[in-house]
Amino acid sequence: MRLGIWTPAPLSMRPDAVAQPAIDALTRHGGGVDQNYLYALDTLQRAEELGFSISLIAQRFLGPDLDSWIFASALAAGTKSIELMAAVHPGIMDPRIAAKMGASIDRISGGRFCVNIVNGGRPHEFAVFGEWIEQSEARYRRMHEFIKVMKGMWTSDDFSFDGEFYHVAHGTVPTKSVRTPHPPVYAASRVDEGMNVVAQECDTWFVNYNKDFHFYAESLKRMETEIGMMERRTRELGRTMKYGVNGCMLIGKTDEEAVAVGEGYLEQLKTDPTIFSASGGLGANLIGSPKSILERIKRYEDMGVGMLMLQFYPFRQGLEVFAQEILPHLTIDRGERARLALDGASA
Repeated sequence: MRLGIWTPAPLSMRPDAVAQPAIDALTRHGGGVDQNYLYALDTLQRAEELGFSISLIAQRFLGPDLDSWIFASALAAGTKSIELMAAVHPGIMDPRIAAKMGASIDRISGGRFCVNIVNGGRPHEFAVFGEWIEQSEARYRRMHEFIKVMKGMWTSDDFSFDGEFYHVAHGTVPTKSVRTPHPPVYAASRVDEGMNVVAQECDTWFVNYNKDFHFYAESLKRMETEIGMMERRTRELGRTMKYGVNGCMLIGKTDEEAVAVGEGYLEQLKTDPTIFSASGGLGANLIGSPKSILERIKRYEDMGVGMLMLQFYPFRQGLEVFAQEILPHLTIDRGERARLALDGASA
């Protein structure tokens, strides 16, 4: 199992007493080096020590969050082995620019860059920063073209494309990525149109589950069904797919203690929409005693899930509890980049 960790940022987590001052500082002028960046860097360095091999950096244009691609570049300079997954919204960033920036971060990080394609579900963000398309089918066509253009710019020295949304004549990115043929592409999608795009173009799919953690049995059935659907899609295309689960892990001495923390999320969400993203991760149901959580991880592994992308609450305290109570019982894959870094350090 590969272990991933969300890069802590304002709208990606439920702020705790340690993280909140750093988040608050983002909304004020002045100060030195950003405290949220330093907090995130320290967290990812600790995650590397524990064997986490990838981190997801969300893109939130209307929050105080740092831009995910600039964040990824800065984090690359302070980490050694962890892969950095920057999120991108087709319709806000141009795929040609994404290709250039992605290749640049991949070079800076020594081949540790990957990209998460987010089709977008917040029209107000697109109204300010890009172009919102009301019809979902058209948004997925744009998403498909975005990935094709980005990949084409990465892999071709003379790329041309004449699509519905993007047009390229004799394009290329002279800056070649360390990774071949290009940095990995991740995505999540809950609808058929999006799953078809993922099957054709992406390397890893974040599996769907019911957002309400009270319906664990129903979530398992949904996950099994949809992984089976994705397997059929990719098999027909002659491709293979890897599977990941985004989850908020809440560890208690008992199931009841952990569930109470989860209920606290839902209660806070009634008046605080900023934790909407973090509360969605509860649906993975990695909530309970260490024994219960390990049983659920095993169920996911049996389904074919090869990666967990985790956040915790309180974030750093939860990470340390995970290291003590859960990690010793897992067989983890530290990832290709970590193996290369370790080989280089011992040479």
